[in-house]
Amino acid sequence: MRGVIPSYMLGKLAELLVAQGDLRPLADHFDLIAGTSTGGIIALGLACPPDKCSIGSDGASPSYAYESVKQTFFQKLTKKPVQYRKLGVLPPSVDIKRISSLYREYGKTIFPKKQSLLFGSLFIDKYDCEPLEAFLQDFFKDTPLSEATVPVMAMSYDISKSGRPFPLCSKDSHQFLFWEAARATSAAPTYFHPAFFTDRENGENLVLLDGGVVANNPVLYAYQEARALYPDCTRFHILSLSTGKAELNLQISKNTGVIGWLDPSQGAPIQKILNTAQTQSADAFARNNPDISYYRIGRALKNSYKMDITTDEAINEMLAEAEDMYAEKQSDMETYAAMLSRRTVFDQLALKPLEQEPLSIEAETDAPQTTSP
Repeated sequence: MRGVIPSYMLGKLAELLVAQGDLRPLADHFDLIAGTSTGGIIALGLACPPDKCSIGSDGASPSYAYESVKQTFFQKLTKKPVQYRKLGVLPPSVDIKRISSLYREYGKTIFPKKQSLLFGSLFIDKYDCEPLEAFLQDFFKDTPLSEATVPVMAMSYDISKSGRPFPLCSKDSHQFLFWEAARATSAAPTYFHPAFFTDRENGENLVLLDGGVVANNPVLYAYQEARALYPDCTRFHILSLSTGKAELNLQISKNTGVIGWLDPSQGAPIQKILNTAQTQSADAFARNNPDISYYRIGRALKNSYKMDITTDEAINEMLAEAEDMYAEKQSDMETYAAMLSRRTVFDQLALKPLEQEPLSIEAETDAPQTTSP
C-alpha cells in the first residue's frame, strides 16, 4: 500500500513536464522502467500498452522522434532542405494518476480484514492470493511482457533450486505475461504464497518470491539491465523513488536470541536491519558509480505504515507524507524533469526498426515539436 508514495511522485513529475511544455507520454521519457514489489507493479503498469490493459491512456497523443540525415557537400552548397529520419513512434502511456487511485480502490479487496484462527498465521499465509491474482489479470489481461511500450523490469527471487535473483524483463521475457511478472514481484513471504510459474521457453518450474528479499531498491539490477540494453551508453541518469522507510531505532538487548531478533513488538528487528542494510548498499553503489547520475527521492516516514494497511485515514496520511517528501526534494525533481524535457535522443527506439525512409522537414512539420534533431 505504500506504493501510493512513489506513484504520487510520478504524478508530480508528469505535472512538471507538462508545465515545461513537454506533452509527450510520461513513460516514453525513460529507456528502462524498473521496480520491486509494489514498485514493480507500478513499473509494469507504466510500460503496458494502454489499449491492452483496463486502465486506459493518459490522453497524450502519440508523437515521433527524429534524427537529422547527414548532408553531402553538394547538398549543403545548394542549400537543400535538411532531411530527417523518423526513428519511431513514442506510444501512448498509461495514466499515472489512475494507477495511483488503484490503491484506494482495490486495497481492501486485496488485503481484506479477517479474523485469523489462533496461531493460524504460523501455518498459512496471511492472505488468499486469489483476489490479488484476479485484480492483476483484470488489469493486465493476457498481454505478453514482450509487448511493453518501453523496456521494463520487475524484480523477483527464485527459490526453486539454490536461490537466485530473478528479474522479469521485457527484452528477454521468456514468454511471461504482464500479470505473471506483477504476481511474482509482489509475492511477499507470509502475506501471499509464492508464485508458481513455468518458464515457457525451457520448461523450468519456478517458485518466485517478492523481489524485496533481494532488491528493495532495484537500482543495481536496473543498471545491469540498462548496460545490457545499451552497451554503448556512457552515462545513466537514474530517478529512484522510495516508498518511504521507518527509522531504524531498535532496542536490542545483549542476550537477544531468536525471540529477540524476531520480536513482533519491534517489527522483527532482524528483518528491518536486513532491509535497511540492503537499501543502503544499493544507494551507496549508485551514488559512487561514475557512470551514474543518481536522483534518490525518499526519506524516513513520520509514522510506520504496514504494507497491508488500507484505511482511508492511513492512505491520506501517506499522501501527506509524500507531499512533504516532494517539498524536500522538489529541486531534484525539477532538475530531473528539465533534463527529461530537453532530451532529443531516445535510446529505447534504437532497439526497434526505423519507421520509414528519410523525409524533408518541410513535408512533415511536426518534427520540431516532438524533438529538436
